[in-house]
Amino acid sequence: MTDKQIDLSPAEAQRMTRNIQALQKRLRDMHAMRDDINKALARVTEDNLSLALTQKKNLKSLSREYDKLSQDVKCLDPFDAAQILEEEYNYILTIGNVLETTRELKKTASLNNTDRDAILGGLIQFYHGLRQELTSAQTARENQQLNVTAQ
Repeated sequence: MTDKQIDLSPAEAQRMTRNIQALQKRLRDMHAMRDDINKALARVTEDNLSLALTQKKNLKSLSREYDKLSQDVKCLDPFDAAQILEEEYNYILTIGNVLETTRELKKTASLNNTDRDAILGGLIQFYHGLRQELTSAQTARENQQLNVTAQ
C-alpha cells in the first residue's frame, strides 16, 4: 500500500475494512485450493501421469475464484491489486500449461521417441520439483513450530 494519508468517514472506513477482510478471505480460500492442487500434483510420477488430469476441475474452480478476486481487489491501490492478480494469474497459467502438456502427451501417439522423452522428462522434473517444494515448506513449518515451542 502507499504511504499517503486517506481521510475516510467512519462508514467509509468500515466499508473499506469489510472489503479488505473479504479480499483476505478470498485469498485464503484460493491459497487453500492451490495447496490442494499442489498436493495432488505432487503425487504424480512417470507411472501415473493421468493422475494430474484429475486436477483440471479444481483448476477451473480456482480460475472462477480468480475472476471474483479481480472484482474484490478494487478496494486496493491499482499497483497492489496488480501484484495480487499477477501472482494468482501466473499460478493458474502455469498449472494450466502443465496439465495441457500432460494431456497432449497422453493422447499424442505421433510424437517421435526423442520428443516424447524430452516432454516427459520436463513434466516429471516439474512434478518432482513440486514434491521437493512441498517437503521443504513442511519442514520449514515444523522447524518454526519447534522454535516457537522452545521459546
